[in-house]
Amino acid sequence: MSVLIALADVGSGVQLEEVLANAGLVARWDATQADGPRRSSDDAAVVVLDADHLGNRLLAVADAWRDRASVPGVIAMGSSPIARELAPRARVTLLAPAAKTQTVVDAIRDAAKLRLATEMRWPVLRAAVGLPFVDDAPAAWQPTLAAARGVDPEIPRAALRWHVHHYATPTTRLDELRADRVLTVPELETLAQLDGTRTVQSVIANAPVDALQAARIVWALASMGAIELSAEVRDVSTPARRTLHELRMHLRARTRRLEGATFYDVLEVTPIAEYADIEAAYRLVGQRYAPRVLARHDLADLAGVDTMWGIVDKARNVLVDHASRGRYHDWLRSRELRTVWAIEAAAAKQAIDAFARGQRSLADGDVHRAMSDLAVACRHHPGHPDYESSLAWARFRVQVASGRDQVECARHERRLVEEMLLGCRVWPHALVALALLCAASGDVDSARWHLHTALRVDPNVPAAAQLARRLGMVSQRSTP
Repeated sequence: MSVLIALADVGSGVQLEEVLANAGLVARWDATQADGPRRSSDDAAVVVLDADHLGNRLLAVADAWRDRASVPGVIAMGSSPIARELAPRARVTLLAPAAKTQTVVDAIRDAAKLRLATEMRWPVLRAAVGLPFVDDAPAAWQPTLAAARGVDPEIPRAALRWHVHHYATPTTRLDELRADRVLTVPELETLAQLDGTRTVQSVIANAPVDALQAARIVWALASMGAIELSAEVRDVSTPARRTLHELRMHLRARTRRLEGATFYDVLEVTPIAEYADIEAAYRLVGQRYAPRVLARHDLADLAGVDTMWGIVDKARNVLVDHASRGRYHDWLRSRELRTVWAIEAAAAKQAIDAFARGQRSLADGDVHRAMSDLAVACRHHPGHPDYESSLAWARFRVQVASGRDQVECARHERRLVEEMLLGCRVWPHALVALALLCAASGDVDSARWHLHTALRVDPNVPAAAQLARRLGMVSQRSTP
């Protein structure tokens, strides 16, 4: 077995070359290739990378080595924080510079054995199943899949372990394979799960065949380009994928929002909220973040975020109880905490009044006055979804009235509203304003999407039914 040591430091390189030679391996140190492959003739079975030297380039350089015709195994040596962070993404075993000789030798042997498991591509698939390389064509599909069904189980297991939390999305190639009838009935039943919202882990766990056979077929089809594996949801053209994609974005943003948040921020209510307001807010938070809602989705690497629901329950219990709420409010005041929602009662009331005036002005068609009133509401309570989204809509109308390009203005205001709503509970009025901006920008599908969400939560949102009719939607008022 030949090993190429691509370490930048001469001392480390020479020392490792000697250690591996004493262990019976054919090792060669070459510092000129520390930044990536440079010689087309190199056919080492394993390459040792310098993770500390490469830093952020570790992933790209590891991929460059794997793209070689010899498909070498790749490991890395390093101890920096960036090396530890990037090694899993680069799919390399990271060894400490002071690792014992046997540890290094074992890692090299494992890398050589599983070198055909680090990439899922047609040439690697053919090599892994012991078949000579041929062009990727329909005539080669059936024998390749037949061989893949009996491949060494360590290859698909090792290849897929980097992708267990990745979403599996079918491509048109899968349709071609179905049409050519090269898949068995159990395999077709396994693949019936693939809609782009299930992770590799979930697909294999719920397959009608045993896990090993499911792993083999997923690995083979991914290598053939019939399945795309991605850390995020791809191609959000279906409602299920778009729902999951948006939920993942909301969960990440909400995690950030809840850092240093008060109970008022958790429920998104102000200190003047009454019991009914708190209960309504609790229900709206639950519509997006309750564990029963999250359990319907394969959240992959975000599966543990439902633990934050406990703080929602606690916030509600404290704020609906007058005594507990009083003590909590005193505690906040003693620390002079001010957040998006923990604001002075006077400011909250002034914002409510200004928002009401702005809404009346919008209804009367006086967009300049509406923008002024809504700006006052946002000044007293910045970050309130209803206030900010309504201001964005009024600002858009004023800009268009002054001769600005409608699509450009709508897209700009839309982006502001979308960013502001990330991580929030469901705000029906804000979603209607967002739908209006989407429609004005020419994105009618997104307008319908946001309007559908708003109407599902509250069928009586002002202007929602009218906009629904304009967009060719059936009003949800009549829905039983």
